[in-house]
Amino acid sequence: YALIVVLVFFAQPQLDVLSFVGLGLIALGQILRFWATGHLVKNKVLTTSGPYAYVKNPLYVGTFLIMVGFCLIARGDYPVNWILLGLGVLVFAAYYVPYKKRREGDRLRKIFGAEWDEYDRAVPDYFPQLRPYGKGERRWSFRAVLENSEPWTLVAIVGGVLAIYYRDL
Repeated sequence: YALIVVLVFFAQPQLDVLSFVGLGLIALGQILRFWATGHLVKNKVLTTSGPYAYVKNPLYVGTFLIMVGFCLIARGDYPVNWILLGLGVLVFAAYYVPYKKRREGDRLRKIFGAEWDEYDRAVPDYFPQLRPYGKGERRWSFRAVLENSEPWTLVAIVGGVLAIYYRDL
């Protein structure tokens, strides 16, 4: 969160193609997160439907897209925003991904056993496969989105975008 504050502080947003690409990535990331949380039932069923049929960690992919989008809309003459983007990618790839894989993989293996192992082998972690994993039948549910507190992510994103574009008011 401290990096977000620094990003907003140094933001020099412009309304140009790169800014619209950033906003598009933010929107795409949030749509992916809504799609994923609408299928997610934590620790009760192994979620393999929706985006989980294509990629094991759609919430992290969505968050990554949002992070990149924020760095694109906040860019400016200061190199800080590009440094934050590089730092964010580095932290995501070198720390967050291995940590989450180990921690969540162990937890899910304990809960779901062989079912998790099969899914883990069949579905990639972060780069979606084209053919869906064929064992997910759960339908998307707005109730699940609410239960997974995803609307608060949307509130934070809108607040962050507004803070960047209107920070000098």
